[in-house]
Amino acid sequence: MSRELAARARMLRQSEIRAMTIRATENGGVNLSQGLCELPTPAAVKAAACRAIEQDCNTYAPLNGKPDLRAGIAARIRKFNGIEADPATEITLTSGATGAYTCALMSLLEAGERVLTFEPFYGYHVNLVRVLGFEPVFSRLRQPGWEVDYDALERMLADGVRVLVLNTPSNPCGKVFSREELEKISELCVAHDAWMITDEIYEYITFDGHEHVSPASLPGMFERTVTISGFSKALAMTGWRLGWASGPAEVIEKMALISDLLYICAPHPLQEGVSRALDELGDGYFTALAPMYDAKRGQLADALSAKGFRPLPQQGTYFMLADYRDLYGDIGSLAAMERLFEECRIASVPAASFFSGGHDESWLRLCFAVREENLQRAVELLGE
Repeated sequence: MSRELAARARMLRQSEIRAMTIRATENGGVNLSQGLCELPTPAAVKAAACRAIEQDCNTYAPLNGKPDLRAGIAARIRKFNGIEADPATEITLTSGATGAYTCALMSLLEAGERVLTFEPFYGYHVNLVRVLGFEPVFSRLRQPGWEVDYDALERMLADGVRVLVLNTPSNPCGKVFSREELEKISELCVAHDAWMITDEIYEYITFDGHEHVSPASLPGMFERTVTISGFSKALAMTGWRLGWASGPAEVIEKMALISDLLYICAPHPLQEGVSRALDELGDGYFTALAPMYDAKRGQLADALSAKGFRPLPQQGTYFMLADYRDLYGDIGSLAAMERLFEECRIASVPAASFFSGGHDESWLRLCFAVREENLQRAVELLGE
């Protein structure tokens, strides 16, 4: 007998990001659409993970992650983020940062409650809210400079928003929220008793003197913030699915229990590998990330500008938005994405993927976290 699918499943469609990844693969193109981060994982991490596998580290890990890895995360966020978290009760490992985000939403919200996201937004932040039965609402960052509309933000928080999702540095626009902006946003969250979930996965990739600030490090915010990050971007291991969250013990405990129900645990031998390698990598590895990505940013920006695009100002992440109007005129971003792929075999993502209500902008998003030979090929294709 034929049965109708659940509404949450019926509304799902393959994202333009994954669709363009498939097209680039099938047509021999260069994939600058999906943030695969195809750079090599550090040798020390790979070697440590291989040793763990060879030593039969193949059972379930603790539901909140290996104690030594939680201790390593606590030490790193104390030093870099200014967050004091007890590794025993206030940090949990998850199946990727997306797994942490899912567990945070399920721990904090009742069905139908509102979640506020700044736009342009990362699609998973919004689509997971919908799939889980919550209601997304949006506050649009204003150009130029991706400025926060504090009056609109306060009205929405006063209207019953339960959770504010903040992505800094932000995918797709590359905004790094300043300390002053975060203090104002935090004050509004406190005034209206809202939780904050932060996605800080690009925390080490900032440019032009912009400083990454974790909202949980601000006075009075640790108690109402779930901080999410992971190793996918920093250690170039997007397929390893190792994320983590820190926050108040009562929330982290429930997140770990929900994670156990959904995923059982993050991959045990990979946890062991990262744990063993963190000390060996040292601070130098992490501080070298921003200059390395800055060089790639310059390569892509120069090639796009020469082609006729206008790259938008970017403060962080390894994504770039480029205005195409000087090249393609006043067409929609989906059509511009198609034009670029037809002309150059370069996969990108349309701005329409990052806005609600059918809103569009004359931008394409491109990723420069690719191997040097692929970035050079994209540069050559743009110049032909």
